[in-house]
Amino acid sequence: MSAWQVVHGILAVVGGGAFAMVGVACVWPINRPRRDRPTGGCRLRPVEWPKAWTCGPPDQPFTLADAHVAMQLHREHDCARKHAAFDALVAAGRIHRDSARRHRLWGKPW
Repeated sequence: MSAWQVVHGILAVVGGGAFAMVGVACVWPINRPRRDRPTGGCRLRPVEWPKAWTCGPPDQPFTLADAHVAMQLHREHDCARKHAAFDALVAAGRIHRDSARRHRLWGKPW
């Protein structure tokens, strides 16, 4: 017998044993109690879609949730809707203007 035949035989036995263990594990009965779903309801918030798909100024003042969504949707550019959302968040105390910056990439000179 050559060394290759010995190695091949060992690998065949180990592989066959692993295959048999996986086969038995797949059909082995498991008597675990089923977990019931939590009764507290879904913990995820529903998606709040924007009411207007525009960059123009809003028709009415933003709510706090609408201002957050508008800032997220318009974060890449400078527009009137983003300014109105920023002003609403500043008025609510959620964010503060950066007084240390002199040059802004977007926005009004505060």
